[in-house]
Amino acid sequence: LGGGIAWEMAALQPELIEHLVPIAADWRSTDWLIANCRVQEQILNNSKDPVHDARMYAMLCYRTPAAFRDRFERTVNDDLGIFNVESWLLHHGTKLRDRFSLEAYKMNNQLLKTIDIGRDGPEGFEAIKQSKINIHIIGVNSDLFFTIKENRETFNELAEAGCEITYGEINSKNGHDAFLIEFEQLTELLYLLFKSPRKVRNNKKQRTES
Repeated sequence: LGGGIAWEMAALQPELIEHLVPIAADWRSTDWLIANCRVQEQILNNSKDPVHDARMYAMLCYRTPAAFRDRFERTVNDDLGIFNVESWLLHHGTKLRDRFSLEAYKMNNQLLKTIDIGRDGPEGFEAIKQSKINIHIIGVNSDLFFTIKENRETFNELAEAGCEITYGEINSKNGHDAFLIEFEQLTELLYLLFKSPRKVRNNKKQRTES
């Protein structure tokens, strides 16, 4: 959500921003993300334990099947008599329920579903293209919410428009949450970025493959 809000802020007032670094984000919500937010809406509106249950579902989307397999390997929590993956989901549900109100979770979900700097027309994206912002997109190769295909498409379009832009990628099986887990990769990308930011000006050789 934070990356989407950063895109929105850049479109509204580009003159205030020197560096825009959206990580595991894009300037509009994907259809997959919108669909998952809708499922969470149903849970939030109908569950007897809405924040807990919505969070359990959301954790499936923040990670990947491969990450679950490697972490849990069908092991069992002997104390609870359930699989460890179930115990993990229940833990995250309880943890967020203790920190978030239902109203706050609903607002968070609505904002996530409606990220789109082009909702009122092309002016938002054009403002980005015409700005002097240094844009540094960082994607996650296994992200289900904001896919690298769409991240690369955004990079290519802005690069061809002459924007000062770079693209980096975190390689991980951990899905969207990889940017919270793969600290070494993210640190290296950010270090290289601010040590010597690479500018792209109408250089088609910098295109990434979508």
